[in-house]
Amino acid sequence: MFGKVLKYDLLATFKLFLLGAMLSLMGGVGGGVLIRIFLTVSDHDADNLFLVLSGIFSLFMGIFCLLAIVLPFFLTKILVYVRFYKHFFTDEGYLTFTLPVKRSTLFLSKNVSALILFAAQFAVTALSFLLFAILVTPPRAGGFFFNFAVLKGIGELFASSWSAVGAWTLVYLLELLLIALAYLIFSTLLVYFCIAFGAMLVKRGKLLLSVVLYYAITSLLGTVGEVAMLVCSPFVLSGIFVLTEGASQNQTAAVYAVLFLSVLAVLSVLASALYSTTQLIIDRKLNLA
Repeated sequence: MFGKVLKYDLLATFKLFLLGAMLSLMGGVGGGVLIRIFLTVSDHDADNLFLVLSGIFSLFMGIFCLLAIVLPFFLTKILVYVRFYKHFFTDEGYLTFTLPVKRSTLFLSKNVSALILFAAQFAVTALSFLLFAILVTPPRAGGFFFNFAVLKGIGELFASSWSAVGAWTLVYLLELLLIALAYLIFSTLLVYFCIAFGAMLVKRGKLLLSVVLYYAITSLLGTVGEVAMLVCSPFVLSGIFVLTEGASQNQTAAVYAVLFLSVLAVLSVLASALYSTTQLIIDRKLNLA
């Protein structure tokens, strides 16, 4: 049953995701080309008023294209959150809970589909920025239309990291990917929790209260995080110094790998707590009457 529910959630947003992906990719290509036109005009035709005005117009259109790259990602997030709110905490919730599916299955499907959509949209956004980067500056000699300096820079960064720590580079990349996914899950669950908690507290103005709760909690977490950084940073740095002093290259690399794992563990614990609490609210505390 979970597979059917997940398929329904993904299909319900697929068309909008596809439109957003196309908009983002076109923004990357269009923005790169238009800003390149502006740069070319600025370098070679500063005395021609028409060309200067055309270049300025290209610059502004290029900026709009850059906005088009990132806009679909935020719209996708808003769409997912609105669907969660409507399916669980509005009149539509009556119909949702009449389905022969456990509430835990419905909630799990919402989380998995959100993760898939966000990850896919993030990948499209990253690809769009990459297209923008290889198009925005004129190519070097023999580069035809594209400038692959960015790709070469990424390759050189990877090569320098590999020469410094060897295969630990792959470990770091995997850990950073897992941290990014864990943060994505945590941030999604934080919004879900605020929506569920707000709906549990009041019958009217649920969405408004949820927004207030979200900003209050994120502000509190930001303050706690800053204080924790100030208090814990000296101990962490001194601990790293003690562990790495006189250590081999592999031992030093392992220390940093463990540090990344600790960040991943903290995010995982926070996400698990939010998931369990939100699931509890949906299962036992939610009352649509």
